[in-house]
Amino acid sequence: MRNFQQGFNNPTMNLGFKLKRFLQNRSPLNRLIIINIGVYIGILLIKILFNSIGFLFLKDSHFSFQAFVSTWLCVPADIPTLIYKPWTILTSIFLHMDFFHILFNMIMLWFSGSIFLYYFKPKSLYTVYIIGGIIGNLLFILSYNYFPVFEAVTSHAVALGASGGVLAVLIAAATKAPNQQINLLFFGNMSLKWIAIVFVIMDIVSIPRGNSGGHFAHLGGALFGFLFAYFPKLSLWHNPVFSFHKPKIKYTHQRPKTDEQYNRERAEQRKRVDEILDKISKSGYQHLTKEEKDFLFNAGQKKNL
Repeated sequence: MRNFQQGFNNPTMNLGFKLKRFLQNRSPLNRLIIINIGVYIGILLIKILFNSIGFLFLKDSHFSFQAFVSTWLCVPADIPTLIYKPWTILTSIFLHMDFFHILFNMIMLWFSGSIFLYYFKPKSLYTVYIIGGIIGNLLFILSYNYFPVFEAVTSHAVALGASGGVLAVLIAAATKAPNQQINLLFFGNMSLKWIAIVFVIMDIVSIPRGNSGGHFAHLGGALFGFLFAYFPKLSLWHNPVFSFHKPKIKYTHQRPKTDEQYNRERAEQRKRVDEILDKISKSGYQHLTKEEKDFLFNAGQKKNL
């Protein structure tokens, strides 16, 4: 898995350099991770402030800040409640209330997203993560309103977390490159398809064991990720549905690149980046030429390394 791990596993790069490089790289993957972490830290700071002095201004001593956040940002299973809070179907996929929940999701997003960006156009990551998360939420809502076993808890059940979107990214990558070898600690090399299959099976068998809604949401995201990668001719899905920049009008006489041309250029760029990273590992960053430093920086700005 050299292409996906070498840069950040390089012992000659200190933590400060890695962090600076991460923040300067405006790739969709980095932005999604920063948004998730930013939301988590923001809510955590507000909670600390509220617990310190905010409660002094409340008349209701039973008020719970966590319940307040859950009410207004988590997606409810109850359809009438959802109608009055439709934004929750989107806000919930960036919301985490538990440290280990966001830690695991961000590790998985980095792992899955790095592979995804090797095979798909960068802005497609927004599409898969966000729509995958929304589809996961819809399956959560559908399951709680369809299966009688959930009838008693539907009125107060909620879902939150990036897991649906993250699993969509993982399954899309595994569908596109099922035989990509991943070096796992304690397990050795394993095909990406088997990693994806294990996650899906774990969600299916875990449905009756608790957090049923969360597992349905994961499976909804996985379904969208599979469809996205398996039917590439549905080009509408591969256009960037969500973007942080306003579209600009461009006039050009060049023919648009095919997926094959795009992937070939990406592979050539990665090969050049790997050569530079090899040089860093052998002689240090300070021995790079100005051209090599500029190439590495520009590649980080335009692509996910």
